[in-house]
Amino acid sequence: SITQAYGLLVLNMARVEIGEYRAQDAHYGFYRDNLPSGDVIIVRRKVGEPTDYLHPNSRKVRLQRLNFGLASTHYSHLTPIQKKELKYQVREVSTIGGRSKSVTKVLQGRTLFISEDIHALNETQKQTPTPLQICIMLTDKDHNPIEGDIWLYYKENGEWKETPRRLLSPSYWLFPTVPRNKELYHPIGAALNFQDPQDPETTYLTQKELMLYHYHPLMRMPTAAAEILRPNGAGMFCMIGWQVGEPCPNHWMNVDEAVHDGEETMLIGHTPTWAHDLFTIQAPTITDLPPKKVTFYAVVRRQGGAPDADVRQILFHTYPYTYKENFLYFSSEEWELHGWEWYTNPYTNKPWTLEEITNLQIGITLREVGSGDTLSYGCCTQVYAEVEYYAPQ
Repeated sequence: SITQAYGLLVLNMARVEIGEYRAQDAHYGFYRDNLPSGDVIIVRRKVGEPTDYLHPNSRKVRLQRLNFGLASTHYSHLTPIQKKELKYQVREVSTIGGRSKSVTKVLQGRTLFISEDIHALNETQKQTPTPLQICIMLTDKDHNPIEGDIWLYYKENGEWKETPRRLLSPSYWLFPTVPRNKELYHPIGAALNFQDPQDPETTYLTQKELMLYHYHPLMRMPTAAAEILRPNGAGMFCMIGWQVGEPCPNHWMNVDEAVHDGEETMLIGHTPTWAHDLFTIQAPTITDLPPKKVTFYAVVRRQGGAPDADVRQILFHTYPYTYKENFLYFSSEEWELHGWEWYTNPYTNKPWTLEEITNLQIGITLREVGSGDTLSYGCCTQVYAEVEYYAPQ
């Protein structure tokens, strides 16, 4: 109150003490709060608890601030992909609104995570467990990447459940939100012409084992059959200038025999530059099984010179490209069988198809190197392709 005495205004101060807080039910409400970054979030607190404005130094307010800071820090430690996954999580939460009426609100993403973390800290003094982020590569038995699928399941209350996944590359799969502390975890892999030897029993993993599990190997399906396809006509190249037997364009007749005839019919690389010969081949006769691999063979030898001369390389042609073997040495002047195997078509990077095999051209490229006593040149007496097929699944 204000009074006047001796011409002066006197301000009388009154002190009000709060004796006892009004008891309220432990319902939860939502309050706006500001982060240091300027972001505004919704904080979940019990209705009736003291507010920061009225009681900034009370124990409850200090605890609220501490839990809010812990929850915000907890969220900041999530990976970007985990945050993106949480962004699409939505839940309904019941709160007490005006006039003590129950109100259902929908929380999503970051607000939902921080709210649930604060609630967990208040109730259990423990933060909400964050999910594991697991990356697994699909491989063959030698740990070479292969294209395929991986699924990761976890067991909860006796029931198997699938975890969300993301494809990072044709061989790498990311599981960004794997629940922690489950009974068992079980990865399963699948790829064309491969089988999973670890399905379904041997890859039941504990959480600790799952965190160390980075490769999921598959095994190629067993071979059911194989056949040899031999030259049956001239291909797109007939450049080798020397031969014993038929001249161009019938060079294929010098290398098509089922049992090689040595020097009776052969091709000779007597030019300093590479000379190519390609031949069409017989059509596959096994059409009800998927191809497993194609191996290109040539029976060749070195004539004269040094044993390390690079004078022959196997060829094959598919789609618009001709593929040539890498640098190889000759170790003998005797006839030798050399092979070059391919599980996939190098143009598509996918397993061979019967149509691709039918349209293949196979061949050899030869040349000479050196001069005088060191002159070496390559000879070829047989060329063919062998196709292996998978057993039916």
